[in-house]
Amino acid sequence: MARHREFDEDKVLDALRDVFWQYGYDGASYAQIMAATGLQKGSLYAAFGDKKALYHKAIARYDGDAVSGAVKMLKDDTLSGEQRISRLMDALIKDAETPQGRWGCLLCNAATDMSPFDSEIEDKVMAIKQRVKSAIKTALKTTSNPNATELVWAAYFGGRILIKAGATKATLRALKKQVLSVIA
Repeated sequence: MARHREFDEDKVLDALRDVFWQYGYDGASYAQIMAATGLQKGSLYAAFGDKKALYHKAIARYDGDAVSGAVKMLKDDTLSGEQRISRLMDALIKDAETPQGRWGCLLCNAATDMSPFDSEIEDKVMAIKQRVKSAIKTALKTTSNPNATELVWAAYFGGRILIKAGATKATLRALKKQVLSVIA
């Protein structure tokens, strides 16, 4: 008979996401993972698998939380295209005020941290980023510049990297203003 899990899986997945988001794959030690989740190595293996499997879970959690919300907002046809892109850029400015904002974007981190060395991670990260790009394209359809998908996509993910590098809110506001000037 299988033993009942004695932990809150959602809390553990949030902790995994945060450890890998903050430290990256190589930088995240099992000691940090165990401290954050409150689980011992054997319990982590039994419940989720090895470190790579934990990393996949972290990316999936980030996708389900951060990315899916952005995609949903970008596809919200009750808002104009400009409003959708404005809100996307507002998220950058808001995130610059949080500790997690300084961790960057887990997808961007994974794209440079693990993707060059692991095709499975690369495929997963690229598929998620492609969903964001597709949602941006959907939002831009009603703007004066529906062909600005690459620019908005690069500005958004570039903004995430800028936050990690310590960009000020003023810099991010200027980025938002420039992006909106291209699509208005």
